Amino acid sequence: MEVMGRGAVQLIQEMPCYFHLFGKYAGYKLLHRKSPLYGSADIINVCNLHCTHCYWWLNRKENEELSVEQWQKVIDEKFKKKHVFIITLVGGEPTLRPDVIDLFVKQFPKRICIVSNGTFPLKKIKNLYFYWISIDGTKEVHDKIRGPGSYDKTRKNVLDYVNNNGEQAWKDMWITMTINSQNYKTVQSVAEEWHDYTNKIGFQFHTPFMKNDPLFLPFGPERTQVVDDIIAMKEKFDDDYIINPDSQLELMKKNWGGKGTTPVDCPTWAIMSVDHMGREKKPCCIGSAENSSMKPLCEECGLGCYSVLVGHGIKGS
Repeated sequence: MEVMGRGAVQLIQEMPCYFHLFGKYAGYKLLHRKSPLYGSADIINVCNLHCTHCYWWLNRKENEELSVEQWQKVIDEKFKKKHVFIITLVGGEPTLRPDVIDLFVKQFPKRICIVSNGTFPLKKIKNLYFYWISIDGTKEVHDKIRGPGSYDKTRKNVLDYVNNNGEQAWKDMWITMTINSQNYKTVQSVAEEWHDYTNKIGFQFHTPFMKNDPLFLPFGPERTQVVDDIIAMKEKFDDDYIINPDSQLELMKKNWGGKGTTPVDCPTWAIMSVDHMGREKKPCCIGSAENSSMKPLCEECGLGCYSVLVGHGIKGS
């Protein structure tokens, strides 16, 4: 038996963590206390791709990166002190900082996820929870968004990992797809194509930073149909391959997050997010630590990490 990729032994070992999670949830529900449940860290300010839909390039600045020792301080002061459960490592391309990855995994065994474009060989890391591999459509569409040849590199590296690291290696591979106006017609094809050698797939929608973003898939019949199709696909895959709960997917048909660039229902407090210098990002994990930087449009948000919390009754207000 597994729950979101976590086996019985792992669930038992993590009981103290679940105790903290339950305490935080009870504190929120009963006393309206807001304490972060999860974490996100931009461990590097460099990426080898320049994806057309990526928020990261909008606010990127040439700053020095933190050393392993400095990241240890961030871990102690930002994440451990507040009993954060699972932490997602992002960037840039986080696999370019294997030293920082090793540090986080050592400090949080089986509770670290890595969001990667998969264009570099994927290292087998002891006690890593899983890799989130970004796929943005079928080969033609993916390469249009991420650059020529990127799909073949990612596919090869995922298959090499699964084939070379034992019969359970596929469990380490999870797919994340950000749906936008260029790739929304490929959702079913992506799920079917990656199903046989990856563990889970999760969907979210592109979140714009400016009005009339051509990549934004507007609320309306087409977007609603995409959501309905994903819900229907969940019944087709009887192995819980699609991780999005129906309550979260239904939210994606409309504005659920806020007004303008201000979060309202979105529980941004629930995820402790830091940038590559260890500074807290505002208003959320795709925001910035600098007030002058561009901000995501909360009223058109499609982020999965927050909407899944709203779908489970955790809100910002």
